[in-house]
Amino acid sequence: MNKYKILLSAYACEPNKGSEPEVGWMWAITLSQLGHEVHVVTRLNNKQNIEELINNKKFKNLYFHYFDYPNWIIKLIKKKSNPHSYVYFFIWQIGIFFSTRPLIKKKKFDFIQHITFVSLRFPSFLCLYNIPFIFGPVSGGDTIPKQLMKEFSFYSKFKEFIRNLSNRYIQISPLMNLTFLNSKKILVNNAETKKLIPYIYHHKIEEMLAVGINNNGSHKIKLDKDNSVFNICFAGNLIELKGILIVLKTFSSLKVKNHNIKLTIIGSGPYELKFKKAAIKLQIDKDVNWLGKIERDELLSIFNKSDLLLYPSLRDSGGLVVLEALSQGLPVATLNLGGPGEIINNDCGIRIDVNNKSESQIIFDLTAKIEQLIKNEIRINYLRNKSLERINHYSWINKALRLYK
Repeated sequence: MNKYKILLSAYACEPNKGSEPEVGWMWAITLSQLGHEVHVVTRLNNKQNIEELINNKKFKNLYFHYFDYPNWIIKLIKKKSNPHSYVYFFIWQIGIFFSTRPLIKKKKFDFIQHITFVSLRFPSFLCLYNIPFIFGPVSGGDTIPKQLMKEFSFYSKFKEFIRNLSNRYIQISPLMNLTFLNSKKILVNNAETKKLIPYIYHHKIEEMLAVGINNNGSHKIKLDKDNSVFNICFAGNLIELKGILIVLKTFSSLKVKNHNIKLTIIGSGPYELKFKKAAIKLQIDKDVNWLGKIERDELLSIFNKSDLLLYPSLRDSGGLVVLEALSQGLPVATLNLGGPGEIINNDCGIRIDVNNKSESQIIFDLTAKIEQLIKNEIRINYLRNKSLERINHYSWINKALRLYK
């Protein structure tokens, strides 16, 4: 394989943080491990976490370059509650265009790749340099079916409306079209995101999930699980689009015929009280364990002791938690939407189609499929083993090899 000099634009890039910082970090270290000379431009406030790790663990061919505006500008735009982070992300893109110019002249990179944020709605001005530019993987085309938003708050419905409106603007946005025009390759997470890009650029597009998994293949299925209780878990932010009401209602439906089941909910968020009240109303609160936000090692430990991750997210372009579950041999029940719908198949979990289905129909389908699992230990073990096979398709190494052949 050829070795290249690659410049990565990774606004979010930190080890052991999960989500977008994990995406930036894993692209950086994976490409360097493959022998490429990798330079990463990222935010200055990521420096401490990055430097602490690379000082203790040496990474060959990996170099970080930091840029941020003065603190008074950051505070003026983002404020304490960080409500305008995407505004700052946009002007940060302008800043790195100029701050990286000396480095680009010196190093003569073979490729520049935009990594994070993984949003299709914001341009990268690094595409203007006369160097092959790779945009993505990016996402943004996933939408929540209207019939599944009936119990959303007004605020959540309004946010989805604005998001869908901004998606329509992408096709006519001069800055986005400039990015598409100057990209050698555009990587998108799915067909829905591809549809947001003008047709004239479709010959440049490849589909690739933004998330991946660092799988060393060493995990083995544990056979000492407590088979007297069927343990279901959910992990994610406690917000409405994660489908947590579907989790609670499905669990309530399962409890009618299956008394030896437990539900663990991992995560925190602004709608936690709403969901806890729903659990009380459904009379399942005594069987639900709310853990709040926990460390990744504890999360993986819970996955290892569970029988199923119930993750019916209504809009999720990636689904890192799904990959983490599979890496522990934990089957996943999800909806055929977004990243989770791409990752999960009938060999490693349960995938429910949602087209023209109401929430009650989806809950009925989930309940029926999960009940079959509860009664079939052979099927569960099959799914566990196939889960470990499935994640190989989404390993960071395979993604990097596929892109930089």
